[in-house]
Amino acid sequence: MNRKVLFTMILASSLGACASTGPLTGADRDKHGCIPSAGTAWSNVKQACVQPWKEGIRLTQTAQAGRAQFAAYVILSADGTRAEVFTKDGSQVLVRSFTEDGPQWSGKKVLLKRLPAAWEMYENGVLSYRAEQAQ
Repeated sequence: MNRKVLFTMILASSLGACASTGPLTGADRDKHGCIPSAGTAWSNVKQACVQPWKEGIRLTQTAQAGRAQFAAYVILSADGTRAEVFTKDGSQVLVRSFTEDGPQWSGKKVLLKRLPAAWEMYENGVLSYRAEQAQ
């Protein structure tokens, strides 16, 4: 009988130690049904949950000595008239126009250019992200 009690106590304490104190990955959903802990975000351009790093064009932050480097991701609408930019600060939808240098998408304080050999993103007129190859 003592062995049975001892076994039950050990089993109970082991299971208690395995209990999670926070929400499980995938248990969180936003108002669109996207799962932020799994890396999904709502895309206004696609009207769906997306994983920007998988579906988007990766732009690398321009060098800033002594500061952390981040990436931005661009997802284009099917017809290319809109571009949604995902950064560490959130997302923003930009609208396309044409210049003699090629297409560009603009929004509040953000300008995205597609050049023959690169993508460039400007924030407040300053080059902040770039991708060396046009994708």
